[in-house]
Amino acid sequence: MKNLALSAMIFALTCTAQAAAQTEVTGHPLVTPYEGSSLGGGEYADYDRYMMITGFDFDTRTTITEPVEGRVTRLYYDNPDERSELEIYANYRQALDAAGFEEIWSCAGDGECFTGSTRNAYNNANGMTAINGGNSRYAVGRLSYDGRTAYLALGVGRHGTSIDIVETNEMDTGLVAITAEALASGLDADGHVRVDGLLFAHNDDELLPESVDALIALRDLLLARPDLSLYVVGHTDMTGALAYNLSLSERRAASVVRALVENHQVDAGRLQARGVGPLAPEATNASDAGRAVNRRVEIVAR
Repeated sequence: MKNLALSAMIFALTCTAQAAAQTEVTGHPLVTPYEGSSLGGGEYADYDRYMMITGFDFDTRTTITEPVEGRVTRLYYDNPDERSELEIYANYRQALDAAGFEEIWSCAGDGECFTGSTRNAYNNANGMTAINGGNSRYAVGRLSYDGRTAYLALGVGRHGTSIDIVETNEMDTGLVAITAEALASGLDADGHVRVDGLLFAHNDDELLPESVDALIALRDLLLARPDLSLYVVGHTDMTGALAYNLSLSERRAASVVRALVENHQVDAGRLQARGVGPLAPEATNASDAGRAVNRRVEIVAR
C-alpha cells in the first residue's frame, strides 16, 4: 500500500459575506492526491451552501443530508486503473486520520452506502460523481485548523475519487483555555463540569498529546484541593450502538484517569472512571453541531 501524506494544512478561513460564482480549481492545500491519479475536474466557490451527505435512509432510499456553508472546493481525480477502491480509500483515510480527521459517517458499497439500484443517490443529492459502483466507499468528517472547522467528504468509486471541502467560520468546541480555577468554579456551582481539551484518537480511547494542558489543569485542581475526589465521566453522541458507546465512553474516562495517575502523580484513590455513552446529552443529537457538543469528558465531585 502506497503511503499518502497530507500537505500542510494551511487554510484561509475568513469567508466573504457575498456568494461568488463557481470557478475552476486545480487542487487544494489540504489534500495530496493518490499517487498515479490525475485531476479530472474541479470547482471553487468563495461562499456557498453544500449539502453534506451524513447517511442513507434505506426506508426512503434517499441520502440523509445536512447543509453547511462556507468556502467550497470540489475536486475529481481519475483513479489509476490498477488500484482498487479499497486501496485508494484506505490511503486517503490513513492520511486524513493522521491529520486529526473526525469522522461523522462512513460506509462501504451496497448495503451500507446505498442499495444496488440507488447508486446515483449521491450524485442526485449534491453532485458527487465518483460514487457509482457496488464497491464504492465514502466518508465525511471534519478537520480543525486555528480554532475553526473544515468539513471534508471523500467518495471513491471504480474510476474516480471525489473530494469536497467546505471551510467554515464555525468555531470548534473545546478550544477555550482550560484552567484549574475554571474547573473549580464549575464544580462549586453545579457539582460537575466538562473538561474541554481532552482529545482522543478517532473512535478510540487513546488520548492525543494535545490533551496535556487539560490534564495539567486537572492535576492542579486536585493539588489545590487535597480533599477533593472525582468521578471522571465519559460521554458520546448517539451515533452507533448503545453498548459500544457505553464501553467507549468508559474506556476514554479510564484513559484520563490512567494519564493523571501515571504521568501526573495523582493518587488513584481520588479518581473513578465511569461512562454514560449518549445517555446525558447537552444538545440535540439531530445535528452535527449538537453531536460535537455531546462528545465530552466531565468531572463530578464525589
